[in-house]
Amino acid sequence: MNLSIITRRFANHASLNRSMGQHGLPLIDYPGWPTVDDLDWKIIRILQRDARLPFTQIARELNQPDTTVHFRTRRLLKSGIVSRFSALLNPRALGLNAAGLVRIKVGGHILPSISSNRTQTLAEELSTEDAFQWIGVSSEPMTLYALIVAPDEAGVEKTVESLRKRPDIVEVSLTPLSSIVKGWEIAGPPPSGSDRQ
Repeated sequence: MNLSIITRRFANHASLNRSMGQHGLPLIDYPGWPTVDDLDWKIIRILQRDARLPFTQIARELNQPDTTVHFRTRRLLKSGIVSRFSALLNPRALGLNAAGLVRIKVGGHILPSISSNRTQTLAEELSTEDAFQWIGVSSEPMTLYALIVAPDEAGVEKTVESLRKRPDIVEVSLTPLSSIVKGWEIAGPPPSGSDRQ
C-alpha cells in the first residue's frame, strides 16, 4: 500500500512552506490553500512508506498523540493533498522489464483547436491502456509524454508502432530507458472525478 499525492495549484505553496519551516521561518498562510507543516510532511512520508500502519504506530514513531495523527491525516485527505491510499504494483514482478519514454505529437486536423482538444481526450484514452504507466499533457501545444512498460523492448516498440498508426498522431519519438530510479511502481488510474493536471 502507498499514498498518492495530488500536486495541484497549492503544490508550490506547500513546498515553500516546507522549505521555510526547515529554516525556522514562519509558514505562509494563503486563504483557501492548506498549510502543510513539518509534522504533516512527516506523516505523509510515513504513509508513503506504508499506508497500512495504524495511527497508533505512526504516533509512537513521531512521539505525538494518535488523535493528532488521525486528525492530521483526515485533514490531508479532506483538503485534497492526499488523494487516496492505493496498492502499488511492482512491474518487474509482473514481467514488465522494459520501459520507454515517448513524446507524442497530436495534429492533422483542420483547426488547431480540434487538435488541442484531441490531445486531452487521447491522453485519457491512453490512460486506460495497461502499457502506459503514466501520461502527461505538455504545456507545449498538442504534445503528450508517456512512460510505456512492456515485457521486453519488442513490446515497447510494438506499442510505439500502434501509436504511429493512429490518425490523430503526427509524430512519436521513443527514448528507451535502461532503468527507472524513482516512480517505478504502478499505482493505477486516479479515482474518477479527481483532479488531473
